[in-house]
Amino acid sequence: MALAESSFKRAVRGIGIDMSMKTGLFDHSVFSLYKYMFSPSQLVFLTRCLAETRDVPGCCVEIGCAHGRTTVFLRKFMDEAGIVKDYYAIDTFGGFVPEHVDFEVARRSKDSAIGQVFANNKRSWFEYSLKISNVDAVESIECDATKFDFDRIGPIAFALLDVDLYLPIKDILPKLYRNLAPGGVIVVDDCMSHDLWDGALAAYEEFAAQNGIERDITLEKLGIVRKA
Repeated sequence: MALAESSFKRAVRGIGIDMSMKTGLFDHSVFSLYKYMFSPSQLVFLTRCLAETRDVPGCCVEIGCAHGRTTVFLRKFMDEAGIVKDYYAIDTFGGFVPEHVDFEVARRSKDSAIGQVFANNKRSWFEYSLKISNVDAVESIECDATKFDFDRIGPIAFALLDVDLYLPIKDILPKLYRNLAPGGVIVVDDCMSHDLWDGALAAYEEFAAQNGIERDITLEKLGIVRKA
């Protein structure tokens, strides 16, 4: 019976793929083999940060995890490398917070369409994606990360902050740094000049200047914060 079901699923999947190829419908989601929002070099850098903080006391936290591709990659790397730490994944699982988008539009002259990016998501989808990828050592937390109490999970050894917009980066980065263990690393994504996504760069540079931290942006867009 199991073999028959497997054959049926393969047949249905094959029909769907052929239809997608002919019509162009869902072609990106069906045929795209590289779905990460980081380049290979950037992903390798993130694994190096995890390895670097192996012996730093504290957890790992990813803020802004969308559908979980990077979450799965990093958690699997940790398991393979024998890095034993709690891993928290924090996201609204419904796109950007409206007030943060309104600020980008009204104060930073961005297109209001950014409010729809990442909106098509659910926490249940994220958790199911982790499950079928055989990743279970991740605690997902659904919330506006600016409202989250990072003192509850501190100390933090490694953090990936990927929420794109100015206001949430400005709010969250000091909270992460306060809880960052000595030797810990924060990576702020999207620290680059861009027509839509330069809010992270502005907030990162403000934080660095205010705290006497040397500006350190590597691999085109990864803003680095370390605690000596």
